[in-house]
Amino acid sequence: MNTLFDFIEETQSVKEIKLTKSEYESLVKKLNKYSYDYYENNKSELSDSEYDTLYKKLLDYESINKSLKDSPTRRIGEKPSSKFVKKEHLSQMWSLDNIFALTEFNKWFEKIEKPELYLDPKFDGASLNLIYKNGKLFSASTRGDGKTGEDVTRNAKTINTIPVEIPYLGEIEIRGEVVILKKDFEELQKSSDNSHSNPRNLASGSLRQLDPEITRERKLTFIPYSLGINDLNISKHSEIIELFEKWHFKAIKGIVVNSEKELMHYYQSILGSRDNLELEIDGVVIKVNNLSAQQELGYTIKAPKFALAFKFPASAKYSTLETVTWQVGRTGTITPVANINPVEVGGVIVRRVTLHNIDEIERLGLKNGATVNIVRRGDVIPKIENAIDGNSEIVIPHHCPNCNSTLVRDGVYLKCINNKCSSMLINKIDHYIKAMNIKGIGTKLVERLFEADLIKDFKDLYVLDKEQLLKLEGIANKSADNIVNVIAESIGTRELWRVIYGLGIEGIGESGAKILANKFGLEFYKVSHEQILNIDGFGIETANSFEEHLKNHQNEIVELLNITKPVVQQQTKQSVLTGKKIAITGTLTKPRNYYVELIEKLGGEFSSSITKSTSMLIIGSDAGSKLQKAKELNIEIIDEVEFLKRFPN
Repeated sequence: MNTLFDFIEETQSVKEIKLTKSEYESLVKKLNKYSYDYYENNKSELSDSEYDTLYKKLLDYESINKSLKDSPTRRIGEKPSSKFVKKEHLSQMWSLDNIFALTEFNKWFEKIEKPELYLDPKFDGASLNLIYKNGKLFSASTRGDGKTGEDVTRNAKTINTIPVEIPYLGEIEIRGEVVILKKDFEELQKSSDNSHSNPRNLASGSLRQLDPEITRERKLTFIPYSLGINDLNISKHSEIIELFEKWHFKAIKGIVVNSEKELMHYYQSILGSRDNLELEIDGVVIKVNNLSAQQELGYTIKAPKFALAFKFPASAKYSTLETVTWQVGRTGTITPVANINPVEVGGVIVRRVTLHNIDEIERLGLKNGATVNIVRRGDVIPKIENAIDGNSEIVIPHHCPNCNSTLVRDGVYLKCINNKCSSMLINKIDHYIKAMNIKGIGTKLVERLFEADLIKDFKDLYVLDKEQLLKLEGIANKSADNIVNVIAESIGTRELWRVIYGLGIEGIGESGAKILANKFGLEFYKVSHEQILNIDGFGIETANSFEEHLKNHQNEIVELLNITKPVVQQQTKQSVLTGKKIAITGTLTKPRNYYVELIEKLGGEFSSSITKSTSMLIIGSDAGSKLQKAKELNIEIIDEVEFLKRFPN
């Protein structure tokens, strides 16, 4: 029987897979895009473990073939963003090579003649280079491409763990990582209108804000890990960390070891305690402790030869798959959900993990009873990363688990096409209530009302009375009054777009609903297929879906409009935004809907994409591909601070 550590070794090791030249070139393009999104846009489309696996494939290919000049293996980070002033480092900043298995460490260890090693946790954040002159903080810049970074000095001065003065008068570079502690990340998640993907992306985005006050509010922490230019008389890396402590930095102390056994003991102890640490870590950094030996070993094109990062799996735990259940969504899509033996992952108890579609089950080779590796992607969404063993095949259903109707295959999805399926109807009503912002009626109550035959459609909500509600167990006078009142209060007070969004038409989200409401008003249900296609951002699938819904539900829509009496917002006739299409990109300090509503209030039209007809692009802190396209098309670009100054609400 394999041990847990054997399983970690197995899942982290990368099998040798030979790439063809065209596959290699394609993989270079893919990882370059990921790298750009990761460093420039603070987005992570791949998990770290997925990226590491693909990166190792590039290295394997390049070890016996000529590498492309633009391969990510030859580059440190990304070029500085045009949003910031460029700042050259006094000395090169580097990235670390990663290893994933003990065998890789042994190969490296043999080459460096088994010296004294310094080990400390590898924390995942945004690299920062501080320059002090005459004892005072002179500048701060991101790593950028290793030679030149982005000047974020004003932002760095808002971080409490960066001393503005140190007791050293020479010129010195102090390198470190800007992170967000777990407790601070959780507080920001609770207080923010927008959930953030993970602490690393939030730390990087917060450090690179145009407004330093936003950086201050994010409670960033700076943790130093090395020096650049300096005239200090020290001989070991461990002495550098001790010096950071004396200078009142928040330094993370490691240990000095001399053997593989000591290394593995530290690795396993840190891996086992990572959930209890105050910040996110993703591995152990291994450095030759002697600074003279470091200089003798030197550097590759992008990384030091005297240091490595021994990576962990993503925040992960191992559990057992008990069963797979099949959920019916409001559009009829059947989603498989894995029910696992409850396990804590990154501070959250995980019992259920979505499998998205039937292809995911096949990709994982998933079986009932399998040992599964659970990660929280971006430390937010639980995911099964891989699976081993199992005792029986998972049966793919042919009939709806709720109404027993025959299912149809739609690409990688299974669908129930019975419009009277109770699960679909309950989810549709629940979605409508949330879209209409009717407070106090949750999913459980919707299920009870449906099962009691009190509601079967949206319009049934508006004829509920107190006497009917009091017949339900647990519903008292006050609760019944509240339910009736919140529904009544929504009549004549909700914007038209909420009704359109609440209809649950596939492909029509909040933004699309607002565009339809602004363009066509109460006549939206009469528009043609061609009119939908002519709307910027609406494609053939959305037009087909909209047309199909109108064909089947037009009478019900008219009846619902008569009941709800929605508000049709009037555009400002004299606004300078009248007739202009405005797009938005990046992380903003206010909810995106705030800007969408302001644009529409000023007579403009929100655009979800950049086209030749777009008039303006509002950018946040992590603007990406839209920004590039706007530059190519010579579209006006404006940050949110300037936008609010020019168009105050």
